[in-house]
Amino acid sequence: MERPKIIYCIYVGLLIILMGLIAFTPYVAFSDLGLAKTLYGGFAPTCHQKISRSLCLFEGNATSIGDCTPQNGAYVADDRANLSVVRSGALGFKFPVCSRDIGIYLAMLLGALAYPFVFRLEDKKILPMFILIAALVPIGIDGTVQLLADLGISILGFPYESTNFLRLLTGGVAGFVASFYVIPILNRMFG
Repeated sequence: MERPKIIYCIYVGLLIILMGLIAFTPYVAFSDLGLAKTLYGGFAPTCHQKISRSLCLFEGNATSIGDCTPQNGAYVADDRANLSVVRSGALGFKFPVCSRDIGIYLAMLLGALAYPFVFRLEDKKILPMFILIAALVPIGIDGTVQLLADLGISILGFPYESTNFLRLLTGGVAGFVASFYVIPILNRMFG
């Protein structure tokens, strides 16, 4: 197998493993909280893990994914230690990374899978930086306004807390475009 294909397969494989671990963590929490806590701990250095900014896997008549807490725009103090919630009588465990990170990582995987349909795997040409910057603007605005609000600085004139949908969307835009930079950079480094 040619080196660019190997690099590509390793990159996609690592993203699949990452997404698999993210998806596996709340599933295992229902039956083995000790193992789940180890997985949550493994992801802790990469994410704030606030349950108010996370998605949960809910168990019940139909297993579903949804907001762990109501997304009403109100700031929620540090709640990263909470692993589970009960909503509408259903127990739910949060994913080990926030909704924005899920959007980033899942979209990186989707971008990587789309890459060979747009470019050749052996390409080393990096797209113009303005494309990456444009993809980072939404996540930058949403994250910065939210951070400032967390610090008590309201530039909008009211307390701001983003929603999980907006976090997924802004993270997804950034993540999808990121793979179109990561793959040629990896080709330059190892190709």
